[in-house]
Amino acid sequence: MPKLKTQIFFPYSVEKIYNMVINIEEYPQFLPNCSHLDIKNHQKIDKIDHFTAEMGVKFASFTEKFTSNVVANQKKNSILVSLSSGPLKNLSNQWQFEKHENGCMANFSIEIEMKNLVLRLALAAAFKVGVNDITNAFITRADTLYKSSK
Repeated sequence: MPKLKTQIFFPYSVEKIYNMVINIEEYPQFLPNCSHLDIKNHQKIDKIDHFTAEMGVKFASFTEKFTSNVVANQKKNSILVSLSSGPLKNLSNQWQFEKHENGCMANFSIEIEMKNLVLRLALAAAFKVGVNDITNAFITRADTLYKSSK
């Protein structure tokens, strides 16, 4: 199962980057291959946001959707995502945001596995490039939103 951990530096505050990442309904505007993202069943329990999110993914002629459970804890500057349903066998990712002297360091980890063996092999071959594209999309999005307000 492909796994990756990376750190992403943003020259913006932890609050700004947390708010950008948790604003998942805007992902189709900037995230590669994301066709739609809808929030379902949003609840706030002890100041922690819990919701289900449905994401549409398109890649070449391949179109799928999957549902994830999201737990967002702004007090701890963390976002946890786990698979609820869809064509994946496993999906989990985590964001942890830390103050850095010149902005924010985001620790991002992701694990993903497809149910279908052929798709699993294709994903393994393209995984690192895909995560790099996602990382760059978040960096570009942060600059688009916040560069002029630094």
